[in-house]
Amino acid sequence: MGTEGDGVMRTNALLASWAPRRWVAVAPAVGALIYPMLLACVYRSAHWLSAASGPAAVIGGVALAASLLAAFAVPALALGVASGLGATERPTKGEARARAVAHLVYACPTLFTFLGVVVYLVGFPTGDQVLWPLVWAAVIAAVFIGISNGTPADATVRAPSWLRPAHGVGAAMVIAGFVSLHLFNHLTGFWSADTHIAVMQVLRKWYRSGVVEPLLLALMLFMVISGAVLLRARLNRRAGVFETLQTMTGAYLGIYILGHMNSVFIYARLRLGIDSDFWFAAGGKAGLLADPWNVRLLPHYALGVWSVITHAGCGLRTVLLSHGVADQTADRVAGWISGLGAAVTIPIMLALMRIHID
Repeated sequence: MGTEGDGVMRTNALLASWAPRRWVAVAPAVGALIYPMLLACVYRSAHWLSAASGPAAVIGGVALAASLLAAFAVPALALGVASGLGATERPTKGEARARAVAHLVYACPTLFTFLGVVVYLVGFPTGDQVLWPLVWAAVIAAVFIGISNGTPADATVRAPSWLRPAHGVGAAMVIAGFVSLHLFNHLTGFWSADTHIAVMQVLRKWYRSGVVEPLLLALMLFMVISGAVLLRARLNRRAGVFETLQTMTGAYLGIYILGHMNSVFIYARLRLGIDSDFWFAAGGKAGLLADPWNVRLLPHYALGVWSVITHAGCGLRTVLLSHGVADQTADRVAGWISGLGAAVTIPIMLALMRIHID
């Protein structure tokens, strides 16, 4: 009887020690579960603001700002939790799983958008509102139960030695041949929508040509696949803040690229037969804030722009470190590039919300 009592006490003590870690590990998935509700608050507060005046308009503006902060807090929470889990010297299988889920939560703005387009294409336009809570409820249960698995994660998983440099070269080609041009195009939209469209028509002669476009698509798919392999090899090992930032923005971009291809090539070109121009990106006549579906595009685009620039900065940091540059210098470079990403994101998002200089 004494032995059984001692065993129960040890079990209870073990569960008690894991309880705080369980709730911390599961917090990002809970945030993902309520993410659509937060977007609904953004839409409702924007609708309220548009119809209000005087003190009511001030309250509406505060509500809109608070709801937007709450929506962006979900990926921010995921980044914080993943950074904490990554700081463990020898992560357990439960921690590695929770860390992988945190990466998905960081990508929930683009995941939710991707899902919304897919269910529309298959003829179930409200399917995202059904599938999203079911999936994340299951994920929450899996993380909550699995975090107690104290078995050390398999740190022997490695990506082929040639894959990282190949991924870096591919990234440099995509940035030089498309991403930098595309972001510049969106920056011109801050001047006016007409300027954006005029610049777009010129740039498309390059990246939509019969030779460049298929090569660009193939390179994008390589980046997604190679990035997934590199991410899998990294999740079971210790990571600092910038390493975590690199893997999380990489996870976001992998999903974003697939979703963007689906939206442009299948939804816009094949299904609707329309041009994916500025007005397509900006939510059509309704805009990003005046439509309950379109509102999801705001964090989807904002984190997409910031993530691609920040991911490139973290990749450059890795290259600098491999060439003997001091840690502080490499970190500073990555930090400044990430700051540049925020500076570029703001005017692009203002343009997409129909706020222009001209």
